[in-house]
Amino acid sequence: MSNGADIWIVLVEERHADVQAIPFSRAADAVATAQREATENAGGPGDVKWDAELNQDMRDGGWVLYLPYGTEGDCVRVIRRQMDGGQP
Repeated sequence: MSNGADIWIVLVEERHADVQAIPFSRAADAVATAQREATENAGGPGDVKWDAELNQDMRDGGWVLYLPYGTEGDCVRVIRRQMDGGQP
């Protein structure tokens, strides 16, 4: 059992830019930011796949939200980690 605190990281994966990682101490803030980033980067809410499902490997890897958009693999996702190197 880890002594670390949970953190949520928003990963913005845009094909024309470096991956951006934005850490949060609250899940709700991470989800809201991920939704905003996906909407802005996709060009509007109609271009985001809001109902993308997480498979077991994604869940095992700590993914809590996956918002793909476009046709070239762009996405925003939220992963849960623990501070100081703990695992989900």
